[in-house]
Amino acid sequence: MSFTSKNKFLPYILIALIPIAGLSGWLIAKNILQSGEAYSLNIAGSTTVFKIANEVKDEFSATHLGVSITVTGTGSGAGITALLDGQIDIAMASRPIKSEENTTGGNDLKAFATAKDGLAIIVHESANTLDLTLDEARAIFNGTVTDWSDPIVAEAGLTGTIQLIVREEGSGTRDTFNELVMGDETQLEEGSSYPGNELAKSSNQVIVDAVAANSNYIGYVGLGYVDDRIDAVVIEGVVPSIESVQDASYLIQRELFFVTNGTPSGIIGEFINWLYSPDGQSIVVDSGFINVLPTKDEIY
Repeated sequence: MSFTSKNKFLPYILIALIPIAGLSGWLIAKNILQSGEAYSLNIAGSTTVFKIANEVKDEFSATHLGVSITVTGTGSGAGITALLDGQIDIAMASRPIKSEENTTGGNDLKAFATAKDGLAIIVHESANTLDLTLDEARAIFNGTVTDWSDPIVAEAGLTGTIQLIVREEGSGTRDTFNELVMGDETQLEEGSSYPGNELAKSSNQVIVDAVAANSNYIGYVGLGYVDDRIDAVVIEGVVPSIESVQDASYLIQRELFFVTNGTPSGIIGEFINWLYSPDGQSIVVDSGFINVLPTKDEIY
């Protein structure tokens, strides 16, 4: 069973599991202390989801004695490939599992949507507020609009040739942006491909840093990576924010996943359950993303 927001029974199932998850965590910790054994979890994949997992690992390990967790941001595609190859225990993905990936895994991959996220198109902090339609955003990223003097982007008040900065091939963030903004995830349809002079980078943070340092750059990142050194572009009159993702008024949004090869059990299952707990969902919010179940503040 794959837990996603489309399952209307998910909140009730997982809330019921929270006390069980807490008890099982205590039992696992007790067994580790009694047996002297240690558990290790190797997690890799999406650099967007990395921000959540990197915070979760410390909290989870603190309440599950003897459990060590390694988290590496490699990109969604690379993470799922590593999972299929048996190199890691859990993959992180910022887009759904692809059919060919699931086929390779014997149709046994399980995706758990533990958070939601918006994709923000970002520009330099010196820019005036820029409000674009999806068609206008596509025209920028397919190279139709090439200079900041173009009427479509002139309101930003920036100057010079527009430099696109995008995610690398295999990135879940790139796949989502291509599907929702460019109109085709594979970028084969006319007008859906980048012009060829774009800069491709391997993480959200690298793109944020580059846009912050160059006033003619424009790129896209997960909402949780937006900081005060950059400005997020308004899309169809809606500012990207936690609230606009929650109410679905912001159009460029997605689910964030942890993926297992087969139904998770043991310490892997405990980790997945913990992500849905109030503690886990609080970390989702603290990391700048949107929770799918109640946080500690919403329950207690």
